[in-house]
Amino acid sequence: MSILGTPQHHPLPNFLGGGPMPHGFPWGGCTADNTNYYTTTPNTGMTRHYDWTVSHGSCAPDGVELDCLLVNNQFPGPTISANWGDWIEVKVTNNLTVEGTSLHWHGMLQKQTPWMDGTPGVVQCPIAPGSQFTYRFQADLYGTSWWHSHYSSQYASGLLGPMVIYGPKNADYDVDIGPVMVNDWHHQYYEDLVTALLAPLPAVNIPKSDNNLINGKNSFDCSTTSLPCTPHAPLASFNFTSGKTYRIRFINPSAAATEKITIDGHKFTVIANDFVPIQPYETDVLTLAVGQRTDVIVKATGSSTNAVWMRAYKPPICWPSNGGDEAKAAIFYQDADRSVAPTSSPGPNAYNSYCGNDPLSQTVPFYAIEPGEAAVTEVLPLEFRSNGTNLLWYMANRTFRADYNDPILLESKLGNLDFADIRNVHDYGTNRSLRFIVENTGQQPHPMHMHGHNMFILAEGSCTTNVTVFGNVQGESKAGNTSEYKRDLNIDYGTSSKRAAGQYGNCWDGVITNPKNPQRRDVQMLLPGEYIVVQWDQDNPGVWPFHCHIAWHLSAGFAWMVLENPDAVQQEMQIPSISAQTCRDWASWSGDNVVNQIDDGL
Repeated sequence: MSILGTPQHHPLPNFLGGGPMPHGFPWGGCTADNTNYYTTTPNTGMTRHYDWTVSHGSCAPDGVELDCLLVNNQFPGPTISANWGDWIEVKVTNNLTVEGTSLHWHGMLQKQTPWMDGTPGVVQCPIAPGSQFTYRFQADLYGTSWWHSHYSSQYASGLLGPMVIYGPKNADYDVDIGPVMVNDWHHQYYEDLVTALLAPLPAVNIPKSDNNLINGKNSFDCSTTSLPCTPHAPLASFNFTSGKTYRIRFINPSAAATEKITIDGHKFTVIANDFVPIQPYETDVLTLAVGQRTDVIVKATGSSTNAVWMRAYKPPICWPSNGGDEAKAAIFYQDADRSVAPTSSPGPNAYNSYCGNDPLSQTVPFYAIEPGEAAVTEVLPLEFRSNGTNLLWYMANRTFRADYNDPILLESKLGNLDFADIRNVHDYGTNRSLRFIVENTGQQPHPMHMHGHNMFILAEGSCTTNVTVFGNVQGESKAGNTSEYKRDLNIDYGTSSKRAAGQYGNCWDGVITNPKNPQRRDVQMLLPGEYIVVQWDQDNPGVWPFHCHIAWHLSAGFAWMVLENPDAVQQEMQIPSISAQTCRDWASWSGDNVVNQIDDGL
């Protein structure tokens, strides 16, 4: 069991020591309002070292004993801690006997090290059983995030943990409580869930979670399961002192659930979303889609003897479950009786079932950046349909499957850019910026995540009918003539990769919310019957997945590979020899063993 959410976990410092402190901080004179963190990264000269072993092990976070995937026998896994500008080095030993693995450092830009993004078949081969791989990358953004396996849906069985990068403050507080992970939990191993999900038609088996956790803890009703179960498993707990203010770093590492977070009788001041500090605003409920993080400040307004519940609720309307929709953690004030559970009542939004994020107008980045006009615009309509044997996800008529033995980045380095359609690679050349209009006429929400970039979230709105998107041959919409958005085999952005035929209507009316300084983050929720418009600068050569972060959707092909500036990849990128060695190790192992790649691999 992790010490997160226990009395053994101490408040976090303002930063880590051990290096130079110009101007009194490891990041020197950089501040939250004077430094563009996409173009400037301090050089602290420090490397933070970690030595991890990935293995099977028994865990029972809610009392139900399961076969889990663990790092150093922990769930959640160890916390990565570093200062902004530090280098992070993680030696990973794969002790799994029949599975590869690879780890992704969610939200890190990897501007100097795109081969360290951790996506198998995209930037690396998997780490073979019995083999090692050392990740080394710079903490190029600051705030709160998480790491997780990106090999199939392994992280749904425990292969994940928090990440804290200390940096400049954009709001004052007294105590940093640290990471609080809120996530769904399944009582089946991820392989069993994926196998059922991708069973041949007519089977339709949507994985449903069995419980909800706060920092890897909750209790389950043992009378409802045949699995080994210990009743009254411990809950997470936290300490408050009346009058003090607390920073809490909420993270949603769920496989599928949207989380609604409240603290009875208290309010949140939101100060960051993902790795982006924002202008503070107040709310009584937080909404976190899969992969999202929100940093908040909570003022301890209770009396010294109070005890209250922190609640994490996963609305079934956002993703179906088998129950166990609420997790609770106890917050004890300094003189509270810790032998008695809190009796506080939930607030009016504790069971709010809205799956979307807060309004775009409410979330304003602390450091302002204007996106400008995009060099390339794509319309990407989503479909869940059969490929003849299975139900898969398609983006603009394309689905994805990884080739573990042949990473796209390594092929691009060799100048081989003619990828099979199933790799779903799209070469945008040296265009300055990309704008995607992602249209969801279906009935499921999608937390859309971009690797290697923070996205400008320009707009969102209604996109309810397939006629508007797929049936509109003229491409007419509220925005008028949208022929520029039509996608056909003749579109060429300086690439030899094939593109799917199709003409797509545009649901967007062309209006940008807060055009001088729109919201930025690396995951944005796309609701059923709606669209989102996202944009980013092509300032980071490499291969970057744009995908839904619901594990089961990603397993079913929901990923679009952005090949960014392949000329720079081929001519300037110095990929270390460990990448080739990892592929040789994988080729050797997979040559003697059957790789059970039952899904798209990511």
